[in-house]
Amino acid sequence: MTTRDLVEVADIMGPTLSPDGEKILFRVSRPSVSANDTKLDWYVADIDGAPPVHAGSAGTVRHDGAGSVAEQKAVWDADSKGFRSLALVDGVSAIWHWREHQGQRREIVDAADILDFDVSADGRSLRYTTGATRAEVAAAEQRAYDEGVLVDDSVDLGQAIAGGKIEGGHRVVQRWNRNWFDRAGLLWDAPKKETAVELGSENIAPSLPATRSQQDRRIVLKTGGVAEIEGSAGEVRLTVVRANGERIPCSAAPCRSGKLAAITERPGSGMLILFERDAGARENIWLWRIGDRKARYLTATDGAERTPIWQPRCGAAPKALICAESSATEPPRLVRIAYVDGARSVIADPNADLRRRIGAVATPLRWENGHDGILLTPSSSAGPLPLVVQYYRCAGFLKGGVGDEIPMLPLVEHGIAVLCINGQSPPPGQPMERSYETALAAIGDAIDDLAARKRIDPRSVGIGGLSFGSTVAVWAIRKSKRFAAATISSGQATPHYYWSNALPDRGFARTFREFWQAGDPDSDPERWRTISPASDVVAIDTPLLMQLPESEVRNLVEFHTKLKLAGKPAELFAFADEIHIKYQPVHKRAVYERNLDWYRFWLKGEEDPAPAKSGQYVRWRALRAGAPQESFQATAP
Repeated sequence: MTTRDLVEVADIMGPTLSPDGEKILFRVSRPSVSANDTKLDWYVADIDGAPPVHAGSAGTVRHDGAGSVAEQKAVWDADSKGFRSLALVDGVSAIWHWREHQGQRREIVDAADILDFDVSADGRSLRYTTGATRAEVAAAEQRAYDEGVLVDDSVDLGQAIAGGKIEGGHRVVQRWNRNWFDRAGLLWDAPKKETAVELGSENIAPSLPATRSQQDRRIVLKTGGVAEIEGSAGEVRLTVVRANGERIPCSAAPCRSGKLAAITERPGSGMLILFERDAGARENIWLWRIGDRKARYLTATDGAERTPIWQPRCGAAPKALICAESSATEPPRLVRIAYVDGARSVIADPNADLRRRIGAVATPLRWENGHDGILLTPSSSAGPLPLVVQYYRCAGFLKGGVGDEIPMLPLVEHGIAVLCINGQSPPPGQPMERSYETALAAIGDAIDDLAARKRIDPRSVGIGGLSFGSTVAVWAIRKSKRFAAATISSGQATPHYYWSNALPDRGFARTFREFWQAGDPDSDPERWRTISPASDVVAIDTPLLMQLPESEVRNLVEFHTKLKLAGKPAELFAFADEIHIKYQPVHKRAVYERNLDWYRFWLKGEEDPAPAKSGQYVRWRALRAGAPQESFQATAP
């Protein structure tokens, strides 16, 4: 299991059922290190067995504001023999149309990139949305380069001024779009235009209206009426309201568990499918016939997390549920789950070769403090193992944790156990450090538990993460001596971070105060001594490897410099043209490989003999020996 294997894991997104319930449309993304790109393809498969058919390219990969591969909208034709989708091809975002026996063609193109579209229920017309034209965006980008950029609340000074990320081989200028830390291209806020287009008649079938799969807390029933989950965590209720106004409450146990996450309709059955949260992204699936007092348990499914911006990973056909599944040691595949008995059959497995080579064992764990997680270990191991911990989320295939940066399976193959713990939010009204204290206590309990059972060596424990996971890791090495190595992938709350984002009108200062209960570094220095890791570098002895995107590396300038001046074992790498989650495959592999080497070196004393890596071991041996550096005593800001 190599780091390249992890980078090139194929993912399945957005399984969408055809209107007749007989076909499934899904997208496969395949990163490539050699091409430093991700290939996107559409596939169509019969629900009951025929192999998937390639239905054309999904275009150039695009990433959301954080760096994850973005979803793409696809809408079936009313007769279930084709579909339309948005795709970026050769720098143009247009509507493409695929039909059986005809293939894929670009159908609608505009002078502006098409942002969204909808097809009428009878399939006769289409309406699409555009913003600024490509020529206007290109001119704005050129002006930004030629004339300089006015620094206001939309400019991310962590990114390159005239380019923030790469799409299709070209740098795209980005700006904050005022949704906290989300980004968009220049002129994203230009007035929107709606355009209507009449379509041909070859795909019209009014008796089979095109509908998009619904799976949420409120759905419209095909038989009339609605079903809705009301309430919040801990106290919910599911009620069906018929078209005639009749109310039918669900009294079955999963409807009242407080963990009911979503519902969808099983076509033609008078049943609802209930998705109840379990640990991580795992969900229990129940079948409830509307009006019955009990629900029938079907199975459990794991995979991508359920979020407001990602499509559901399951679609409901009349005879079976179709899900894009993955689990801790099982890479993504598309499966058919029969309603009769929950039996699974594989529709598509783009990671079949990798699946056969995985030998790690995943053990679910729960502790009395309310936390749960997954321990990865070799299939055969003797004696206590070194351990690497990630505290954040443990969803689906554990190839690298949140952000995909800790090479979990290669670590296991090198005799290092990996523990992923699902994090918990701080109590309402408490500052962010309460969640870090909770995390450190939970991690400590887990280490003690595993050490007592002689599963791990408590003297050889590492910790790492991205985003919230990285702030937990830094807090842990500030406040504890338990850890022999650490890696992080994100910026931290430092004065530079604050002043780079706190221009008026963006709302950053208000949101920061809500989370941290702190003002700016000048007016609230006492709180900043708690918040900023740069304030107490003397307390940090754990070897720390920092591999950051270009957009966040400046937030660590003070912290990194103080660590080096204090003689602490630390290294900082910056990756060009990267945003919060690194998206370029060549960078992903480099991060995986260096993190693997770092943990092997500090937890096991192992060095990779590859000649190309000799330089890093010269540096790391010097760090381990405590090579003399300029004497420095850190002071609080």
